[in-house]
Amino acid sequence: MNDQDVTNDYLIFDSIVGESYVNCMGHSKCRDALIVDCPVIKCFDNEACNSAKIINFTDSVLCEGLHACHRTEIIAAPSFANNNNSIPAHKTTTYRKQSSVSCIGSGSCDVAQITGAEEVNFSGVKAGRKAHVRGSKLVKCHDGHDTSPACEGFATLETECLYCGKNGCADHINMCRYKIIDGEDNNDNDNDSNMNQFEKCQPEKITGNCSAEMEKELQLELNGKEEIDVIRDEGNRGMRGIRD
Repeated sequence: MNDQDVTNDYLIFDSIVGESYVNCMGHSKCRDALIVDCPVIKCFDNEACNSAKIINFTDSVLCEGLHACHRTEIIAAPSFANNNNSIPAHKTTTYRKQSSVSCIGSGSCDVAQITGAEEVNFSGVKAGRKAHVRGSKLVKCHDGHDTSPACEGFATLETECLYCGKNGCADHINMCRYKIIDGEDNNDNDNDSNMNQFEKCQPEKITGNCSAEMEKELQLELNGKEEIDVIRDEGNRGMRGIRD
């Protein structure tokens, strides 16, 4: 589509949930497309939004499927404080306080550039491979594989809170690196001084300004993994006893 604006072409209204969204559900449906000023975008299926540009979304972007948002540029609309003086009059009904990007499935957001989304979720093998996240409040990496975590391949994560769950983050700075920001660094450009502030990701830990709920969620996730491993080990021992 070569940056063709498809926002109005694929905009539909879902009467069941009462929301409008850009429908990019289908193999390569919105590949190389331009989508601007829409609350919700759904990229579902292999390469659905591959190399697309999603600009000024205000609510959520779903990237689900192999390379659904491969090399996609995703930029959230600016957030405003919840008072009449700070919200432009023509934006009061569309600008929301929360924005999120969900990358679900193998390689779903491989090499994606995600800017300004308050929450970014990478779930699946290499879901966030080589992705670059800027200006987020929370980045979650989890549910990859023990040899191919969700965030690896030089994933670069600039966020207030980093959640590395089960099989979430690689443990080498050349595979997964992060920088904790304070909410005022969102528009910093990458330069030599900024690059030196990155640290290697910490598998199965949360880092930064994270809520107590995130710590609880991580422990539940990791404990669940341990319980499954125990059940599997006990089952294997039982099978060996039967064979013997």
